[in-house]
Amino acid sequence: MKLAVIAHPRHPIRAPFAGGLEAFIASLVSSYNQDIDVTLYAHPDSQVNCELVSFPLNEKTYKQYPDIVENDFLLKVMEDITRRGFDVVHNNAISSVPPLWACKYDIPILTTLHTPPYSKLKAAADLASYSPYVHYNAVSYSVAELWRPFINDDIDVVYNGVDLNQWDVAKSHPEFAFSFGRITPSKGFDLAIKASTELGLPFCFAGPVFDQRYFDDVITPLLSDKVQYLGHLTHRQINERLKKARAVVFGARWDEPFGLSTVEAMATGTPVAAFNRGAFPEIVADSGGCLATGNNVYSLAEALSRAIDYHRDDVRQRADYFPLSTMCQAYSSKVSGLI
Repeated sequence: MKLAVIAHPRHPIRAPFAGGLEAFIASLVSSYNQDIDVTLYAHPDSQVNCELVSFPLNEKTYKQYPDIVENDFLLKVMEDITRRGFDVVHNNAISSVPPLWACKYDIPILTTLHTPPYSKLKAAADLASYSPYVHYNAVSYSVAELWRPFINDDIDVVYNGVDLNQWDVAKSHPEFAFSFGRITPSKGFDLAIKASTELGLPFCFAGPVFDQRYFDDVITPLLSDKVQYLGHLTHRQINERLKKARAVVFGARWDEPFGLSTVEAMATGTPVAAFNRGAFPEIVADSGGCLATGNNVYSLAEALSRAIDYHRDDVRQRADYFPLSTMCQAYSSKVSGLI
């Protein structure tokens, strides 16, 4: 079977990953069944163990007109996919182009919904999902529920997964609260800092800065000898930090669709404190950590104070619900079933 996997072109698929979507695609394309011939369409600087097809991106123009550049890139992708005659397409781009193109040319396509519905995607999904060739799945039940009004088909759920063997559960004198991920206002690192400070806990955080103004204006004034930014770390470096973390704090201001960082933290036996919204109730549940009863710093601090007492074995067992192998088997079955 010839499978085309489409990534969002904004960031390369290579470590250290820009975010969970890039990490998801890297894991997926390296783990598809051996009888599936995978070609990845992604940013030209990607580094993967399958065939990579890309098209030049003018970075200067991209910064000024990201939607135009992304649509142009994805139109070229779909033209190439049509020309090469793939059996099926797995679309992970946050764009209306792939499903609409597949609808017009009767190309079997599975689109994974990695985000809540944006306005520019709703109408396209409503139209394309009438086609028997176009199908959707979501990364959590919370995301599926948000999309149901706009998709005229069943929305299956396939949870994201991680390679649990890559995360070490051996703790070494835990001493601080920790957080990691893309540094943007929606991720709420300032709220995580303030919650830890409320308890007098030292706090470390890591991740690529996606919004420099937010970092300079909001985060930098909160830095101190007890609040440290560690930069953009690799998985191995994050693992080392998690060994010394009493808990991980996520102050997300939006409905997190899944949150690979949540599972990665739990895989090390590190409990999670977060707001009770998005996919956190599904992923963390009762044993992986504690969710805030309110939507403010004080309730997040209270959740953190309770989370640090969770037993690492219980937290680690919660991570066992999200193995990479289960995710990859589910997607292999789904794309095979579309032929």
